[in-house]
Amino acid sequence: MNFQNMEYFLAVAEEGNITRASERLHISQQALSNQIARMEEELGCTLFSRGKTLELTYSGKQFKQSAEKILDINRQTATVLDDINSKRRGELRIGISHTRGQAILPFILPAFSNLHPLVDLHVIEGSTHVLEEDLRKGVIDVLIGFAPFMLDCAEYSELMKEHLFLVVPNSLLVKYFGSEAEDVCRSYAKSSDISLFKNMPFVLLNEGDRIRTIADREFFRCAVRPQIKLETQNIQTAFALAAEGMGLTVCPELYLNNPYVAPGTASSYMRQKVRIFRFFNGDVQDTIAIGYNRERYLSRFASDFIRISKDTFRKPSVQSTKEEQEQQGKQDSTK
Repeated sequence: MNFQNMEYFLAVAEEGNITRASERLHISQQALSNQIARMEEELGCTLFSRGKTLELTYSGKQFKQSAEKILDINRQTATVLDDINSKRRGELRIGISHTRGQAILPFILPAFSNLHPLVDLHVIEGSTHVLEEDLRKGVIDVLIGFAPFMLDCAEYSELMKEHLFLVVPNSLLVKYFGSEAEDVCRSYAKSSDISLFKNMPFVLLNEGDRIRTIADREFFRCAVRPQIKLETQNIQTAFALAAEGMGLTVCPELYLNNPYVAPGTASSYMRQKVRIFRFFNGDVQDTIAIGYNRERYLSRFASDFIRISKDTFRKPSVQSTKEEQEQQGKQDSTK
C-alpha cells in the first residue's frame, strides 16, 4: 500500500466510475481496475460493490476516511519539509467566493507569482460556506470569503468592506415612470425605499448566495415581493441583463470600481445604460476577509499570499476610500 494507491482509490470513490476515474488519473481502465483489486486483496475486504455504478461498501467508507487523513498528513509533512529545506517549488490552493474571484485575484496573484514563480497555483471557486469546509479538511490552504468565518479553527483578517448598490435600467425607468422618472430617482436616492420599484422586474443572484440573502432581507423589511424575471449565479451576467432592460439587480461595490470586470468603470458601455444607487441606507456592509486554518501548518507560500493580499488592499489605488466610493455612487445616481 502506498500514497498513490490511496489517491487512485479516492478518485474511483469520488467518480463512482472506473472510466471517469481512469480519465482523470490518465491511466488505463484495466490498470486502475487491477490496482483496486490488489488493494482489496491486500486489505482483505471488498471496497466497492459492483453495479451500474461503484458504491462504497461499509469497509470502503471507513477506508476512505482513513485515506483522506493519511494523504492530508502526507501533504502537510511535505509542506513543512519544503519550508525547512527552503525549496522554492510547491503549490498553493486558494479558495475564493465565486462572485469575487475575477474582481480580487488580478490584484494579488501577479505579485505573488513574481515572488514565487515556481509555485503551482490552484484556484477553487465556490460559496463561502462550502469553502470553509474545504479549509477545515485541508482541501485549500487559504480562503478569501465573507466574514465572519463560521469555523472555530479559522484565523482571518479583514481585506475590505463594501456596500451593495441597486442597478436600475434607464429603459425601465422610462417605461414605468415616463416623465416622472427623475422624481422617482431623486426620491429613492434620499430614502432607499425599494417599494418605489416594487412593480418592476428583477434579475437576481440565485437563492443561497450571500448578496441574494441580503437583498431578500431588505425586500422583506420593505414588504416588497420582487417580480423575479431571472436568476443567475454570475454577477456580471445579472448586470449585463439589467443594462439591457431585463430588470433591476443588486451589485456589490467591488464590481463598480474595478478595471477587471465589465461594469467596473463609470465610462463603460453598460454603465451608460443604468442608474446606480445605494441599495439601502445605514451602515450595513459586507466584510471580505482572508483566512487560514490555525490547526494546520501554514506554509511560507500561504503566509506570503496572505501578507500580499492584506498589503494590496490597504492601497488607496486598489480600494477607494469610503468618501470616494460614496461620491461615485452619488455621481451615478444623478446622471
